[in-house]
Amino acid sequence: MIKVAGLWEQGWNTPFLEYDLWEYPLRDFGVSQLYMCPISGIDKQVSERKSIQEVLDENPDLTIVWIDETGKTPLKEFVHPENVLYIAGKTTSRPMVQFSKPNHQSIRIETKKDGSNEGMLWAHQAVSIVLYDRLMKSWQ
Repeated sequence: MIKVAGLWEQGWNTPFLEYDLWEYPLRDFGVSQLYMCPISGIDKQVSERKSIQEVLDENPDLTIVWIDETGKTPLKEFVHPENVLYIAGKTTSRPMVQFSKPNHQSIRIETKKDGSNEGMLWAHQAVSIVLYDRLMKSWQ
């Protein structure tokens, strides 16, 4: 089972428009549930929650994997768990720092601009890369 959680962007985009950036790649990689925080009230196929903590509380049996530019394991070395909840946030919100527990895993996607603001990916881009990596490794 694969689930994904993210945070709606605030200011530059609306959840109604941002949803399409998440939905198409996730559908193509077999994600069973998309959670987004906070609740916006859009009428789409997304499970909105007030906070990342609510998502964590609802999924105690899944392996938690944070996608973060400071994650411990480079994506190329990461072994994807079978039943997983991938969580990607905005750089400014730092949800991994706020909610991470010792048994949670974290991954980072290395880019040519690692360590700079120019090297940061949008959350939906990072999740798509992680899911593609998962698919490719499952074929090996």
